[in-house]
Formats: sequence, C-alpha cells, structure tokens
Amino acid sequence: MYSSFQGLLGTLIMMMVISPIYASCSILLCLLLVVFLHLFSPSKEADWGSISQALIFHQVRKYLLLLDIRKDHVKFWRPQVLLLVNSPRTACPLIDFINDLKKGGLYVLGHVEVQEGEMIEKPQGNEAEQGENEEAKVDPTVTQTIHWLNLVDHLKVKAFVELTVADNVRTGMQHLVRLSGMGAMKPNTVILGFLDKDDPTDFLSTHWSAYYNEDFENDVFPIRSQKSVSPLEYVQMMGDVLRMKKNLCLCRNFSKLKKDVKSVRTKKYIDVWPVNFLNPGESDAFDTTSLFMLQLACIVNMVPLWSRLKLRVRLCEGGQSQGTLEVESHPAQAVVTYRDRLTDMLTRLRIEAELAPVQEWRRIVERSRHSEWEAYAKNINSMILQQAEETAVTFIYLPAPSFEGKEAYYKFLEIITNNTPPTILVHGISTVTSTTL
Repeated sequence: MYSSFQGLLGTLIMMMVISPIYASCSILLCLLLVVFLHLFSPSKEADWGSISQALIFHQVRKYLLLLDIRKDHVKFWRPQVLLLVNSPRTACPLIDFINDLKKGGLYVLGHVEVQEGEMIEKPQGNEAEQGENEEAKVDPTVTQTIHWLNLVDHLKVKAFVELTVADNVRTGMQHLVRLSGMGAMKPNTVILGFLDKDDPTDFLSTHWSAYYNEDFENDVFPIRSQKSVSPLEYVQMMGDVLRMKKNLCLCRNFSKLKKDVKSVRTKKYIDVWPVNFLNPGESDAFDTTSLFMLQLACIVNMVPLWSRLKLRVRLCEGGQSQGTLEVESHPAQAVVTYRDRLTDMLTRLRIEAELAPVQEWRRIVERSRHSEWEAYAKNINSMILQQAEETAVTFIYLPAPSFEGKEAYYKFLEIITNNTPPTILVHGISTVTSTTL
C-alpha cells in the first residue's frame, strides 16, 4: 500500500515536471469523467452483482478439492477452531480473543437454537391454517444468520458462522462439531465457554465497553441463561468432543479481558500450568496436552498486541502420581533433570519461555494427603491467584473427564478457576509439534 502510494506521487510529480499544462488538463478531464459517470451512469439503480464473487467461488471450490485430509502432517498443523457461543452479547471478548488464537486457521462461530419438539409440525385443518402454521414455524436460523454476519463485521474477526436448531444444546453441539467446515478444512479444536453463575455483561449495549454498538438492539441477540445446561450435561458434552477426536478448550473469566494497549501494558505474563492437578505426574509437562497448550500459548504470544508479554511456564516440581492426589517428592538431582528436560524441550521447539518454579506446590501436595479433594482444589486456586497478579491470560491443563462423579469433576474445575484471570483449560488429543526438519 505504501510503496504504491509513493509510486503514484512520483508519477504525478514527473507529469508536472515534464508538462504542467498537459498534466493538469489530463487530471481535470479524469475528474470530470468520474463525476459524469457517478451522476449519469445507468447502472446506478441496477443491481449488477459482483463478478469478483463468482471468481472467488470458482477458485475456492477448486482449491478446497485439492486439500486432502489423507495428506495432513503435523508440520503443517494449525488451529482450526469451532467456538460454541451461547449468547453473543456476553461473549464479545472471548470471540475477539479466539480470533488471535486461530493463527490464520479456520475459525467458526457455532450457536445452537434450542427448540423442543419438531421444528415444523405437520399442518392440520384447511389451507389457510396450514399456511399460518408453516409461517409460524420458520427456521429461526434463516433470520438470525444476517445478524451474526453483522456481528462478525462489527468485531472485525475473520470467522464463519454456523447455526443449528436442536431439541437440546448437547445434540446441537454434536451437529456443529460433525458438520462445520467443508472438505479437509474442518475444525480440529472445539472451544466451550464455562457455566458461570455471575450476572452476564452486555458488551454490545454497555457504553463503556469497547464492543458497544447501538445498531444491535436488545431483541437481536437476547441474553440466554446458561442454566439450560446442567453440570452433568456439560461434562457429557466435553466427553462427546473428545470421542469425536477433537482438541478441547474451556474458557472462563474472559469478561475480565481488556485488549487495549493501555490495559495490556499493566500485565507482564502469559502463564502456562503444564501439570494435571487432578492426577499429577512427572510426565505431565511432556504429554500431548501440555505440548498442545504450549503451542496455543506461543501462538497468542506471537500476536503483536500480546507479544509485549512474556510467556511463563509454571514449574510445579516434585510430583509423581501415586493414586489420584498423592504425590511423592523427587530427590534434588531428579528435580534438576526435570527442569533440564523441560528447558531442552522448549529449546528444540523454539518456544521462548521463562521457567518459573512454584514453591507452594510441594506444600499443597503434602497437605492433599490428609485433606478432602475440595480443600485440595481450593488450595490450588489460592496458589494460582497468588501467582497471577501480573498475568493477562492463564492456560491450565484440563484432565479428561474421568473423576469419580461427573458433577464432582465439574466442581473441581470450577473451584480451581474461581476468580482467576481469563483462563483457558486445555486438553489435547493429537500431536501438534514436530522437531523434524
């Protein structure tokens, strides 16, 4: 853009140097021609359509057919994200943040419109009544799609929109996970919001919000309660995503996120916690989930706004699993080896990160042997909060839903992320890093 503008200025200057009179006449004639065409063109009232759309359609179809899922390779991996949005008004910061996380990959905003029973019932009675019944049962996604596209434009995110109608949120989510995308360009990561109990914030109608827009009236995107999904159903949805071989992320507290430069400058770190708090083990930092989590954190840290922050890996030393919560301490030499292994792994992956030991972790592990899991979860939450004063975003290891009692498992996640900074719980199921040249 800048070099082209310089070329334009250079050309105009040379025209004036060579022949000021002819140059001025040429510019004046061009301006008169533009004004004449603008005022008297017969195409002003005609909807000719855009030929570029037809050309784009042809090219996109051709290259989508060339994409072959059988030729996928880890070296070409990038996040292909499906973000499930319950209420767009309350999710603006999250939608904006995930746009930074996608790293040039596919980004799909999914929404489930819940309608109990059949969407269109079989009409009964005379033809007039049948027509009224059919009109009353119009698919709601038909009218909502245009509002979602306007929202995408307003938030300036590069995303597609997928809407579906289902009897419940879980079924609709399964539809979206299976059918979103096209050909080999399909989501490999599903992101869900958390079931927060706090009063939601309407970012589209609140004047102090960076996402405020008076064009979105309250009836365009009504705020929906998350009570329609129970903790049990939520954990079942998590299991559905993992069974469909998709990476899973849960996002919480993103209503606190502020992406303006002034707010970001008050923070210093993006934190990564590569330890399975539910069942800690010495290999947690090197498994698929931790590598996937490091990859996502590194991607965020490469975005210009977030590049001001330092990536910090929280080193929870001294953990080898002996049952669900019991952990034995490593000898001193083993701790050094563990740290060296992690440093070497980050070097080979070319991830610039600071290793930050957490001394409180040993005491929490020792106390967990003689305490209930709820007390253990509260201690973890306190530890995270103590370390998060200068943290903008936190990535936490998400264990697979295997805790005894799904509601207890959800309660554990709820406690450890209570009042934390914007937090992403991450579980990876596929390899996303490679050190092979």
